[in-house]
Amino acid sequence: MDALIRRLLHPWILRIALLVMLAGTSHAIHLMIQINEVNAEMDAPEQIVLKEDSSPELIFARAHWLESREPLEAIRLYGSILERSPPELMARIRYNLGSLYLKDAAKIWKKNGLSEYIRINTLLGAAKDNLRESLSLDPSNWQARFNLEYAERITPPPKERPKNDFQGNKGSVFATLPTIPGGGP
Repeated sequence: MDALIRRLLHPWILRIALLVMLAGTSHAIHLMIQINEVNAEMDAPEQIVLKEDSSPELIFARAHWLESREPLEAIRLYGSILERSPPELMARIRYNLGSLYLKDAAKIWKKNGLSEYIRINTLLGAAKDNLRESLSLDPSNWQARFNLEYAERITPPPKERPKNDFQGNKGSVFATLPTIPGGGP
């Protein structure tokens, strides 16, 4: 037992253990500095400069800030991080996308009425798809549930096709079959 303790307390084993702890501590400090830098950028989303290797969370913060200022740019940024986001962030992205499409559809409908029927239906369809996806990822999101219900309620009814008012006169079968000569045998 004493020999084992003497071996464990050998100076070079203690030095190695000290170096491992020092390396772990320096790595943890480096990670904390990086996290603090990202948090500082998130505090001022208007000053975020996005790069190709920017984290999805940083891009989300920038897109969220742009929603009321430049909605199309926000939609583009959300779309750029859809595939590489963790599930909890994906649910929030889908909710925000659905809400943006819904706001745009409601604004167009209030401004122009059903004269832009196709555009309104397209936006509402995209809104409903994104909100359903958000709810499948996070069923407890009541705001997504409310917005989905609202989108369902404001969806305009399908357009009626114009009726075929053909008033042709079918006097005989021969009038509709041009290859058979008229008359009998």
